[in-house]
Amino acid sequence: TYKIETKTIEPHLIAPPQDSRRHVSSCGESVLGDFYDRPIRLSVVGYLRPELPFEGLEKLIAAIKQDIIDTEKLCDGEGEVTLREKAWVASDEDVS
Repeated sequence: TYKIETKTIEPHLIAPPQDSRRHVSSCGESVLGDFYDRPIRLSVVGYLRPELPFEGLEKLIAAIKQDIIDTEKLCDGEGEVTLREKAWVASDEDVS
């Protein structure tokens, strides 16, 4: 759709539902601060959907909102990969 040949990842930072920063954007994403030049832990626990073109901003926002719901279901899972990734993210293991 965008004719990009290099594989990339577009992470969305999602705060827990009770966090006050949870619904800061129109999509329901979290605004957690500036991460430039800081290490972060990114854990991939599943596949959501293929890259798609969107006919208008409303359809894009609806897709992102559904992505958040689907991501939370994946992250709340008890599968081996999910549990291993949760433990790694919560650990003090060096991220460099």
